[in-house]
Order: sequence, then C-alpha cells, then structure tokens
Amino acid sequence: MKNKKVKFSVYYSEYKNKIYTYLWYRVGFNESTAEDLTSEVFIKALKNFHTFDQYKSFQSWIYMIAKNHLINHYSKSGREVELDQANDKMVDERDAFDNKQKVIEIIGKINNLKKYHKDVLLMRFVDELDNNEIAEILNKDEGAVRTQISRALTELRKEI
Repeated sequence: MKNKKVKFSVYYSEYKNKIYTYLWYRVGFNESTAEDLTSEVFIKALKNFHTFDQYKSFQSWIYMIAKNHLINHYSKSGREVELDQANDKMVDERDAFDNKQKVIEIIGKINNLKKYHKDVLLMRFVDELDNNEIAEILNKDEGAVRTQISRALTELRKEI
C-alpha cells in the first residue's frame, strides 16, 4: 500500500501542472476552476489507482480521467465555455507572448473549428500529447487521430 502511495505521489508531481494546463485552457482560463478541477481529478485518480494498469501509460490514464471529469463538470453546469470568451483574459496577459496579436487571432480561429478539431489541436500542441496518447484518451485509432490533426490543421490554415 505504501509503495502505491509513493508511486502515485511521483505521478502527481510529474503530471499536476500538465493536467492543470489541460483544464485551464478548457475552462476559459479560469485559474480557480482549473485548480479545483485539477484537485478533483487527482482525488479520483488516487481513489481509483488500484485500477490503473501499470503496464500502460499513466499520462493517458490521467488525461482520460481529466477529460471525463471536465465533461461531467460541464454537464452539471449546463454550459460550455468557448475559447473566444477567454480572449479578454488573453489580451490582459499577452505581454507574456512574443507575438501577441497572432496568438489571440489563432485562438479565435481555433474556436471556429469543429469541437473535435479544437480538442485534438489543444491536446497535441498545448498539452503536448503524442498521437498514441490522444488516441487512448479519445478511444480512437491512432491513424484516425493523425488524420483528424491533419484535417484540423488544414482547416486552421484556411481560417488564418
């Protein structure tokens, strides 16, 4: 039991910031909501750590929990935050970016894409997940994910 807690704490240290970022982008850059959801995700993960297959990717497993928890969060709240609603926050903080206007424009353009395309682009380029991990999270074939990322990028290029 102690060994599992130690292992979980190592995973927690490694993935807490990644999960926070994943959630932060998806809750309209609301820090307190992202913090709450991150805590809730890791509490769920700890309670269910005995179900984790040690021969599989912890990253895929924890992202799956985060994705499902986010879905539940929005189901309970009955709304979905669009990325363009977060642009005001981005504008206030854009000095942190080298190319301020381009980042805002791209986020706005990503918001115009289909939800699935938005999700795969955020997972790939913001969360820095590889195609295999995205496939596991979405319960899709890796080839299908690769195709969706390619199509999403093509659509994004048309928008830009």
